[in-house]
Amino acid sequence: MTFVDSPVQAYRSKSLFHVSPETKAEEVLRELQERGISSLPVVRDDVLLGIVSITDLARVGCMTFPGFVATGPSGDGRNAEQVMTTPVVTVDDQDPLWRAARKMLEHHIHRVVVTREDKPVGLIATRDMMAAVRDARVERKLADVVTRHVETIDVDASIDRAVAALAESNVRGLVVVDGEWPVGVFTRLEAIYAQSLPAGLRAQAVEHIMSYETICFDQSTPLYRVAGHAVAMAARRILAVEDRKLVGVATGFDLARVVADVW
Repeated sequence: MTFVDSPVQAYRSKSLFHVSPETKAEEVLRELQERGISSLPVVRDDVLLGIVSITDLARVGCMTFPGFVATGPSGDGRNAEQVMTTPVVTVDDQDPLWRAARKMLEHHIHRVVVTREDKPVGLIATRDMMAAVRDARVERKLADVVTRHVETIDVDASIDRAVAALAESNVRGLVVVDGEWPVGVFTRLEAIYAQSLPAGLRAQAVEHIMSYETICFDQSTPLYRVAGHAVAMAARRILAVEDRKLVGVATGFDLARVVADVW
C-alpha cells in the first residue's frame, strides 16, 4: 500500500462549511470571498443538494470576471438553490486518495465533497493533495510537473491592462514579473475585485492588487519540500525558476496529478 491508497478520511476537512438552499446568492459570494475559496456545498438536513461556485454566481450576474459572459437572469433576489450546480461530485470517506484526485482532474474542480453513508461530512481539496505529497516525501522534482507555457504581465502594467490580458490569454491567472523575476499572480479573483474599482484606481499598477500567495523554487527542488511550503504558506501558485528566470508554474492540480498517479 502506498500513500495514494490512504483513505480520504485522513486528509479531508474535519468539518463541512456549507450554505442552506435559502441563502441569497449575494451572501454566498460574501462567504466565498471571506473564506478565500471558490465553491460551497448546499445542504439541508444532512442532504447534499448541490454546490455553488464562483462560475455559478457569474452565470447569473452576481459578479463578473474577464472572458465570462452571464447567460442567465440577474442574481438579484436569487438563492443558492436557484443558482447551484447539480449533481455534485463526491467521494466516500473510505475511498483512496487517488480516486479523489482523479475526480478533481476529470471534472477540473479544486474540491470534492466527502460523504459517509451518503451524508456530506467534509471536503477534500487540491491543497490536501499537497499535504499528502509532503507527508509521503515524494522525491520527484518540481520540473517534472510544471506547466512550461506561462502568461506573464509586468509589475508596472495597469490594473486595466492586467484585466484585459487575462481575458485575452484565456487562462486562470497571470504571473506578475519584475524584469524576469516573478513577484506575484493576478487571477480571476483579483480581476473580480478590480472591476469593482473606480476607473482612476484601475489605472494604477497591477502590483497594488496582485496576490502575494505564491512561492518560488528552483525547478530541481523535490516535490515534498515544495508541497510542504505551499501548504504552510497557503500558496495558490508555485513558480519554478532557474538562474533567477521564471521557467514554469504549478498549481494544486499538478500535485493532484502526482496523487492520481497519472504521470
